[in-house]
This record gives sequence, C-alpha cells and structure tokens, in this order.
Amino acid sequence: MSVYELIKMGEARLRNENIPNPFNESAGIMKHVLGKTIEEVIISYNDKIAGSKINLFERLIERRGGREPFAYIVNKKEFYSLDFFVGKSVLIPRPDTECLVDEALKEVKRLSGVLKRKICILDIGTGSGAIAISIAKNSDNVIIYAADNSIRSLNAAKKNIIANGVREKVAPVYFDILKSSCADATFINSDLGFHLADFDNFDIIISNPPYIETGELKALDDDIRLYEPVKALNGGKDGLKFYRKIFDYAALKTKKTKTLILEIDYRKKSAIQSLFNEKFKNIKFKNIAFINDLNNKERAVKITYG
Repeated sequence: MSVYELIKMGEARLRNENIPNPFNESAGIMKHVLGKTIEEVIISYNDKIAGSKINLFERLIERRGGREPFAYIVNKKEFYSLDFFVGKSVLIPRPDTECLVDEALKEVKRLSGVLKRKICILDIGTGSGAIAISIAKNSDNVIIYAADNSIRSLNAAKKNIIANGVREKVAPVYFDILKSSCADATFINSDLGFHLADFDNFDIIISNPPYIETGELKALDDDIRLYEPVKALNGGKDGLKFYRKIFDYAALKTKKTKTLILEIDYRKKSAIQSLFNEKFKNIKFKNIAFINDLNNKERAVKITYG
C-alpha cells in the first residue's frame, strides 16, 4: 500500500469512531511512523510502505480510535513553540496554559529592571515541565525549581529539560504541597541532592494546579477521563483544594514583594477572589488581576503582594 492509501484507510477508521479531523490525525500518525515532517509525508504519498510500518500504523490508528490522545500515542506535544515528551504520567499541555508563560515572562522582564540578580521561580506541579522550560527558553535571567510530587512526572520533566537545553536554569525537584509544612518547603533534587528552601525566597510562584471538582471527573471527555492522570485533574470537592494550600504558603511569609500566577477554571473566578480576600487579609500590599485565555475567558489569576 502507498502512504496516501494508508492515510485514507486510517482516516476512514477514525471517522467511524467520530474522531475530529480524521485525515489530519491519520496523517499525523503516518508522520510519526515514518519519522518525517508533514511536508515530507505529502511528497512521499505514492511511496510504498514496508509491512512492519503498515502494522505499526494500524496499531496506532486503533489506539487513537479507542480515544487515546494523539499526544500519548506519539509521546510528543508542542507547547509555546517547543516540543515536549509526554507520557501517561503527565497532563498533556494545552494552548490556553501558554498565557501563564506570557505573564511570567512579563514579570521576569519587570523584575530584571529592579533586581540585580537572577529571578527565582517555583513551578508547582510541573508535570512535563512545559511551563518552567518555556519560561527558561525565553529568558536568560531565571532560576526555576520545577516541582512535582510524582517521580514519574519528574523523570519526564528532566527528559524535557535536557532535550530543550535548559539544565543550567531549571532544576526538577520533588515537592508535595499537600503534605509539606507551610513553615518551609522541602525540596529533593535528583541532581543536587537534598535541599531546604524557604518558600519566601521565590520571586514568582507559578502553577497549573488540579482544579476540576471531584464530582465532575466522570463527565470529562473519554480522551481525558480514560487516559490522563486523575490526580493531576482532581481539585477536590469544590476544585479549590490546591489553591487553599498555595495561598497558605504564599501568605505565611512576606519579607519581600512576590507574584503568584495560577491557572484557574473561569467558573471559579468569584470563589478565587473570595479565597484571596480571606487568605491575604493581613497583608498590607496586595493586588489581584485575572487574565483571559484565547477564548476570552478568565484562565489565570495574577496576585502581587508583599
């Protein structure tokens, strides 16, 4: 069979399973199987394919037809114009999350004009490391702790840190925000050994925490519900479990001005505002702003305080 014939066969199978954009998905899987760019795939439409690659293509089409996300099938996802390895231990990075990187880079630029040192950033729940690495690739003036409570996620993040050439700026660290004391944050780094860091030392704290209500998990699309890690989605009964903990950490010590940048569910805007009013009530200087995503919905909250 030719490349084009196989792509069309894959398209038909995916269409039968109601997969959106079945031709593009089939062509993307072919691109992965052949190890070529999409332009090279198009040029090779009439080429014949070896039996082993036909078998691989058919297996991958079957997986996609079963709703397994394309990113997990090819173990790759683009985010902020960079390529990231993604396995089933990490959430697949979404374009809407890029607004967190945009805001962090604005804050890094602002602080760089004030501070005479590198800007220290903590990325809580780093997963694949997409946020931390994207910031590092676009700024020379940062040191970033990419923190997660999953060793498998940290291994994925470390792989992406190396692949994107930011080992000097991003350190993968183990940190469980739900189990640690708010008095200080204990980080374990696979490269640096054991390290104790005061949470107040960070200039920017950024996170895309789990924020889906436990009761809503069963209603998620099969692509997400059946394949993406539940613990990276489950935000507790009201979806605010992690925000409470992050706010507790952030408001405990305020020796200097710092910034929180957190992804949110736009439906939780008023709840986030109320939580901010409660947790930061004893802090004199504080400001909260909400940032819209590509769909013009509130996707992130930015809090400056100190």
